[in-house]
Amino acid sequence: MYEIGVVASNARISLAPILIYKNAESLVREEALAIIRDAKYGKIYLGVLRWLSKYDPLLTHTQRAAIIERPELAEESIDLPFEASYVRILGEVVDGRLRPPSSPPTPRSKTYLVESPKDIQLDLGQGLEIGIHKYSGLSIPFNPESLKYHVAVVGTTGTGKSRLVKAIIDEVLAKTNWRVIVFDHTGMDYVKYYSSIVNAEEIAIDIDTVAQGLANVIISMREHIENYIPIALLYYAICMDRKEDSKLCIKPNENNIFSLLKTIDINSNKIEELILKMSRNGLWNIDGIASTVYRVAEALGARRPTPEKLDLYIRIYGRANIDRLNRARYGIGDVLDMVHRNRIVVIDLSIVETEVRRVIVKGVLSKIWEIVEEARKPQNILIVIDEAHNYACDKGCYPSNILIEKTLREGRKWGIGTILASQRVIDFSPDVRNNINTVFFSKLQTPYDFQQLQNFIDLAGIGSETLSLLETREFFFAGLGNPLKYPMLIQVKIVE
Repeated sequence: MYEIGVVASNARISLAPILIYKNAESLVREEALAIIRDAKYGKIYLGVLRWLSKYDPLLTHTQRAAIIERPELAEESIDLPFEASYVRILGEVVDGRLRPPSSPPTPRSKTYLVESPKDIQLDLGQGLEIGIHKYSGLSIPFNPESLKYHVAVVGTTGTGKSRLVKAIIDEVLAKTNWRVIVFDHTGMDYVKYYSSIVNAEEIAIDIDTVAQGLANVIISMREHIENYIPIALLYYAICMDRKEDSKLCIKPNENNIFSLLKTIDINSNKIEELILKMSRNGLWNIDGIASTVYRVAEALGARRPTPEKLDLYIRIYGRANIDRLNRARYGIGDVLDMVHRNRIVVIDLSIVETEVRRVIVKGVLSKIWEIVEEARKPQNILIVIDEAHNYACDKGCYPSNILIEKTLREGRKWGIGTILASQRVIDFSPDVRNNINTVFFSKLQTPYDFQQLQNFIDLAGIGSETLSLLETREFFFAGLGNPLKYPMLIQVKIVE
């Protein structure tokens, strides 16, 4: 521990100005930890250095001086420039623990630079070891109880978000009984690290999403697809499941279409089972579906040439969507079974369209909430959503945003936590931002993101210019999970 200066006048409980000694100016750094020893009252304060500034009494911005016209005077005069800073006080150190300060430090109290964890012997409790304070090496554990109060990891490309998230995941698996589901948006950040992987193409999706996919490739027929295709696909699946031996499947009309649909117990679970059974048996056939759509549209009163156009366009443009249905091998329930067996599952979302990705996220969260409704006990499950601004935005993220917002509002009671990793905090819906209680943030993409960040966490004087100087794997750790309460600059540990 090295003495660097003294407390100046006008010290407060939260903030103490200090004057830096000449021989210490080369040692002090923004965000370094400092100790203030108040000898008068026998108190020890822990804080962090912020707002380092250099001053020259002869060169103030409000008064003209002769030295401006004759710079050689600066070489001849006494060395008057000096450095000052502020210590953002984190608390008083009492018996190895940090307590809220009860009074400001006395002016002229000596200030010391914390150079290693041994300098303070501070007990911050046990937790997840994510990284260490950049300058002192002090480990700042992440309280695992804060997982259920939700976490955001925010930073531009290249800041090391995925490495930070992986560090959290590995610590969760090693030190808690929580299970983890990771939605890997690009398929490049988490898939390569874990063995329990599910390709999103292999997850059965609902009839409406299949219809939406067809609508996206047949824009000119969108209205008719929304009217006829969901009914036609379900009708086709029931008929194929019954091997087309039902009289109701031979020549459809409006009455027998709905009569057939009423013969099964239609609910989301039954339909998912039917779709998955069809997929595993490779029963989705482009020609059969196109013909069924033609017959159903005709039976439901579609005017010419709508049935013919639907038949033709599905055969031309819909093959990729239909072929994908035959690759489905897992239901949402199967994915959750894998999580229970392996404790972690990574879902690779990279191959499917954005709309399908959102449906899968929504489907997994819906199934978890169904389990909660049935079991009525905490699940201890962590949901990691990469590039979360694509799923939790205010507009255009339906249906995933609805379930994400519900999970952030109500998940803490049932042990359902989330980690939302994103470049754009400004794109999160207000309901999402308001329910995030721990934030790791680094360089941000726009000034608007910094403004939004200020709206829901206490930045304790950190400016956007400070963020711009951060390097890879350097994040400020703020919020409920941080035992020091105020944002602290950490260097994330190296992950393999």
